This record gives sequence, C-alpha cells and structure tokens, in this order.
Amino acid sequence: MTYIDFFRNCALTSAAAPKLDIVEAGPQTAREDEKIGISALQIRTARNQKCVSYLSCSKPGQEVLNSRARAEALLEGKLDLSQKGIKVERCLLEKEQEDLEGKKYLILICSFSPGSFSPFASLSEEECRSFGQGVGSLHSLGAGFEGFLSFSAPSIRFELDSWIKRLRESGKVDSRILDAWEELSEMDALWDFSPSLIHGGWKKGQAGFAGGALCSFSKWEEAQISDPARDLEWMFSEKMEQKQIDAFMQGYVMSMNDSMDPFILPRAKLWRQMKMGAALLEAQGKGEEQAAFSLSRQLLRLSSELRSITPQKPQGSLPLEVLAEPLQEKRGVKDLEEGPSLHPVSPSPAPAAASATSRLSSPDEKADGEEIVKEAEEIEEEKVEEEFPGDPALKSAMWRVVVRAAMAKREGRDLKAELEAEKKLEEQKAPEDRDTAIFKQADYPPSASSIPTTVRIKDGGSAKERAKGAPAGPSRFTSPSSLPNPPKTQHAESQSQTKVINRIDGNANE
Repeated sequence: MTYIDFFRNCALTSAAAPKLDIVEAGPQTAREDEKIGISALQIRTARNQKCVSYLSCSKPGQEVLNSRARAEALLEGKLDLSQKGIKVERCLLEKEQEDLEGKKYLILICSFSPGSFSPFASLSEEECRSFGQGVGSLHSLGAGFEGFLSFSAPSIRFELDSWIKRLRESGKVDSRILDAWEELSEMDALWDFSPSLIHGGWKKGQAGFAGGALCSFSKWEEAQISDPARDLEWMFSEKMEQKQIDAFMQGYVMSMNDSMDPFILPRAKLWRQMKMGAALLEAQGKGEEQAAFSLSRQLLRLSSELRSITPQKPQGSLPLEVLAEPLQEKRGVKDLEEGPSLHPVSPSPAPAAASATSRLSSPDEKADGEEIVKEAEEIEEEKVEEEFPGDPALKSAMWRVVVRAAMAKREGRDLKAELEAEKKLEEQKAPEDRDTAIFKQADYPPSASSIPTTVRIKDGGSAKERAKGAPAGPSRFTSPSSLPNPPKTQHAESQSQTKVINRIDGNANE
C-alpha cells in the first residue's frame, strides 16, 4: 500500500462513517485480501474504540466483502465464544463511497480482532493446541444456524462421486489418483458424520493469537453448514510439522469429547486433494504444463497415502489347525478345512490420523472390529451360498467358525487350546444334549436377558448417535425358519433386541 492509497483509504473511511472521529490509523492488509484487491486499515476513534475498515473497488474484492458482511450479520448474537476467550468479528457498517476520481469503493467497517496474525507454520505447540480447542468449540455447536448454505453428508458424498466420474471420463487426471479417491468414497464409516457450522478453511489473518493462546476469529465469508473436516484441511497445505498437527488435534479432541469423529483427518486430507485437483484442472486450462505436471505428481503421492486407511481384501490363509472346530464333524462343517480361509487385514489409519487420534482408543477399536467382522461375513456368505445354498443353519455355523478363527488370530489368542478344552467339555455331555449344542451356540443365546441392546444406524447417522448406542461387536444371527421348534418366547425377545434408527442425511436435528 502506497502513501497515496493509505491517505485515500483514510479519507474514504472518514467520509463513510463521519461519527467515528478517527484519530489514528495504520495499514493492516492480509496477503490473501490483497490478492483480490482488498485493503484494510486499523483505526482508533476519539473514544479509544478500535475498528478495522476493509475497502475494495474490484469486483472480486467487493463480492468477498459482501459475503463477509452477510455471514457476520447472521452470526451476530448467535455465536458467542467469549467464555473460551475468543472474540468473534462483527460487522458494524457496510457502505459504498466514491473517491475524487469517481471510483466506487465498498467499505466494510468491523469490530477489532485482537492478537497477532502469524503464519500457521510458525505457531508454537501451545498455540496449536489452543487453536484446536477453539475450532473444536465452534464445531461442537452443531448446525443450528439459519441462513447459511447447508450440505449434508450424503450430498457431499454424491457430489464427490459425480466429480470423480466426470474426471475419469475426461481423462485429465491420472486414473491411479481417481482409484484412491474412489476407494475412500466407498467407505461408509468415513461419511458417518454430522454437519456443523464451519469457518470454511483457515488462512493467515483469520485467527489471532496473544500470549500463546487463540484470542480471535475473523473473516467469515466462507462460513457454511458442512463437513467439519473442511476446517482442518489447512494443516496439510500450510506445511505444518507433525508435532504441530498432533498438538492441534489434542486441543480439538478435548473440545469435542464424545462427539469426536475418528475419521475427520482422512476426510481433511481428501478435501485438501480436492482443492489440488481443482488447481490441476485450472493449470491445464491455462496451458501451464509445468505447474500441472508438478500438481499431478503431488496428487499421485498423496493419494497413495489414502490407501492405507481403506479396507484391504483378505490375503493368504489361516493355519488348518485353527479351523479344526470339534463341532464340525457333527454338522458337516469339516469341508472348511479344504477351502481357503480368511486372513483379515485390519485397516490402519493414515499416518497423521494415527498419531493425532491415538487417544480415541474406544471408537477406533470399535470401528476396527466392525470392519473385520463385516468383511468376514460378506466374503464367507458368498462362499457358503455357493456350496450349501439351501441350509441356513449350516451357513450360520460356518460364518461363526470363520469369524471366530479370524478374531482369535488378530487378538493373538490360542484358539487350538480353547477348542481342546471345549471338546473335553462336549465329550462329558449326554448324547441328547450334544445333538442340539451347535444350534444353541450358533443361533440361540443361552439367555435373552444377557444380550446387550444394540443400535444399528442405517443410511448416514452421526458419531454422536453411535456413541449413545451399545458398543459395536460381532453381528448376531437371527434364527432361520428351518430350525426345529425353537422356543417362541426366546425367539421373540431376541428379535426385539435390535432397534433400527433410520437416517437420511446424517443430521442429528431431523
């Protein structure tokens, strides 16, 4: 900003708001604002009141200022983070003013945002932790803000799938990149989140720090109701160190508590790559081959990292002795020993997600258990249907054997010793009891009262809703119609143990 620009901005601000009685002014223009033609002044009035004046005569700059004024007007009186020590910028005046040359300027005067606005890559661990607490406090407020653009989890997922399809048809993006995105898009657990109010992506000049702590939020033009992961993608574009990311996530988890989404970091990485994909298309359109080639290489490297959190198909086989179930001889399940078995591969989180969410042991373990059991059931269901399509009782027993073997191998238990102990107990039973033991074990629990009430969430749902339900565990099998005379009261009770919650878009307010 030149001296002429500075004095012109002071004169335009005074003309737009003559009652302010400006006695002191200084430039405060952020780099992101300067790129689109927005200038900023920090002013002090005769009443010792501090304000910030934003001015622009360019069309992009005026559009941003209009959006900023609208968003801050919607938040006024509804968003209060003062108890957290965070001041939220407010719009005080919006007015058009002409200069001496006839140029029209849009002037937006806002409340003062205290603190220093350092680059995020230079923040200390203490500041990153405080920043994470502030962003978590914002996301914990949910989606109860009217007037903003709103996007549900299913709509975001649908738009991503459509964009991937268009990119694949155009051939402008490496198919290996699209394959990684597509695999991530197919993970249902990844899109099980509740939308909330988000800032829209943090940049330098939008968060102020003082004394090692966050003290202000400003510039809300990109605010909307959407995926909270969008507010975290900046960490992967600002060249943050891993210790800074970990500190931020520590503060974020402290604010979110039980409503913490264990898959927020993988989605944040995906949002970052979506922005890079848009920049790649823009560079290709402008004929910037070098920039397009560099972006393509970065995307290929980053997209390969996303594969580490997608479920992998089972490979290899378990030792045959693991499948030596003593009850197989009585029910004809010994054929399993001759066929391939499951060797579950637990999906491991992305490097950043693994360290940053290490404190969320229970949600992560719950997700791991669900994915292993679900994968084992789906693959074994296909195999059993081909071999014994007409025997649901045998199918249920085979599922149970394979899932039990897979889980024992994963947990490091000695299944062979367990089976030998069970065999000895089985030999001690009377013959009439042994004939029906496998049916009782596979399909009828000994007591319906011992079954924990479970909650299944269909078509969306939130992490908070899942936390209210029972812990995830292996699926329970309902009794097939071909079983010989099951107890009616027990069967009715077992069917009533599962409560189904229907969700359309994962919005907890529906």
